[in-house]
Amino acid sequence: MLAKLFSFNSNKQPIDFSREVMGGIINFMAIAYIIVVNPLILHANGAGFPIAPAITSTVLIVVVMTILASFIVKLPFVLAPGMGINAIIAYTLVLHDKLPIPTVLGVIFFSSLLLFVFSVTRVRQLIIHAIPEFLQIALSAGIGFFLFLIGVKNVGLVIGNPNTIVGIGHMNLPIILCLLGFVLATALFIKRKTYAFLLPIIVISLIFAARYPASIPASLVQLPDFSLFMQIDFLAALKFSVLPAILSLFIVNFFDATSTTMGLLSQLHFDSQNEKGAYLKRALLTDSIGGVVSSFFGISPSVIFIESSAAIQNGAKTGLASFITALLCIPFMFLSPLIGMIPSAATSPILMLVGIIMLSHIRRIKVHNFEDIVAVVLTVVMMPLCSSITAGAIFGILSYTVFKLLLGKTRDVSITLIVIAVLCCSWFWFN
Repeated sequence: MLAKLFSFNSNKQPIDFSREVMGGIINFMAIAYIIVVNPLILHANGAGFPIAPAITSTVLIVVVMTILASFIVKLPFVLAPGMGINAIIAYTLVLHDKLPIPTVLGVIFFSSLLLFVFSVTRVRQLIIHAIPEFLQIALSAGIGFFLFLIGVKNVGLVIGNPNTIVGIGHMNLPIILCLLGFVLATALFIKRKTYAFLLPIIVISLIFAARYPASIPASLVQLPDFSLFMQIDFLAALKFSVLPAILSLFIVNFFDATSTTMGLLSQLHFDSQNEKGAYLKRALLTDSIGGVVSSFFGISPSVIFIESSAAIQNGAKTGLASFITALLCIPFMFLSPLIGMIPSAATSPILMLVGIIMLSHIRRIKVHNFEDIVAVVLTVVMMPLCSSITAGAIFGILSYTVFKLLLGKTRDVSITLIVIAVLCCSWFWFN
């Protein structure tokens, strides 16, 4: 019975239940950090999403969408709010663009709806081919650079300086703990430990709590807070001035979902390309549905997590592993005070390491024309300099399109890309 629920190939090969259960546990250890980090990123030091309901919504979207994936995709895939996308929500839409949270949820809804429509039509292929692969990689690298900056800024390692723009902060215990956590997380990641992100958070939080016992809440358990549910402002998100935000979030989520899913599928064995294509379509559809559901839950879009490869590498092959992972996440809905006490010194190392991992993808970029180098540099650099991932994406797309047209290299630019570039221009007007 369970084999039919969680696998399409149950008749060919019976499910190894012990391996699937272990895969689910390993996946949980690999993705559990997002339950802590995502609410704290969205909280943006008090200027963004309220922490308690963000924790509730984060856990619930992981549980609901991962269970849904276990029945639809039937592979050991975990869906959770994506790193990078949550930074767009907190630091670009909320802090930079000053959008109210209900409007932001509307942006999430419409960008995810676009992703869903494009996933069921051939438009997805048009956009993938329109934007050069090296610009897609540059988007990921730029987000990584931005995440690293957020990490060092949150803990005070890098501070604002009116004379030099930025400078190094005064050394204190939180910064020392942050650097210790970074070294620990990096060493564990290099050794391919599934708990590379989770263990440093626990260790640094315990040291911080021992040094500052006043940070420990009176109660570690609290009923879930659903105050962010159904708070979407659809009309505000449909204003023309908000269109660039929808487009930016869509572009980042679009390529992130596609590249992550294809990367995970490449680690699995399929009998044919048609079978692999069928799995890819189901995975992308589930991923886009997750974004729409996230907007109703009041949280940043859920995506298929690349950390799902932990279970795959351990031999898990079916949705049963995902189902186990989802069940293990449920208790965290009642631990918001415990999660809320985790200091920046514990989460900043993870932001820094994830940022470096994303930034390291830049080594895959191979360009020979100087105008292409300009587009890459503008994409990567303008994100942290403008504190806006939207800015980086728009500068990169516009510079590439404009220089190709000016240089007469019209074969490198499609009509689709020109349309996207024209839409991007509105961002400068309304910004």
